[in-house]
Amino acid sequence: MVELYFDGAVRPSNDDAAVGIFCKNSEGQVIERTFRITAENNHEAEFQAFLKAVELAEELVTQGESVFSFRTDSEAVSLAVEREFAKNKRIQIYFDPAFERFSRLPLAFVKWIPRSENKADRVAKDALNEY
Repeated sequence: MVELYFDGAVRPSNDDAAVGIFCKNSEGQVIERTFRITAENNHEAEFQAFLKAVELAEELVTQGESVFSFRTDSEAVSLAVEREFAKNKRIQIYFDPAFERFSRLPLAFVKWIPRSENKADRVAKDALNEY
């Protein structure tokens, strides 16, 4: 099983935003990825992080992976996936394509975790400080 932790980070004072992904594949290898993004708030950053995590999962499917546990400290993302719907129009821009692709993965689920357990939190904050 692949563990995919994802997180978005925003620095409102200067509009910097980043996504961090921490992934451990079924063989225990760690993959960390960061992306600079444009986001007005943390919710937008979290949904963009979900999309980037799904994109990584799609890559891993081509390498033979088939079971994905997505981990997030965003209740908004985990609830949207559970309900298969995001109400906010600005969030739908990110959620709809991400959920469509998520749904095509062989076996995938999203689990809410506390921020203290989100290994991507550090990755996202480090990325924010690098940009």
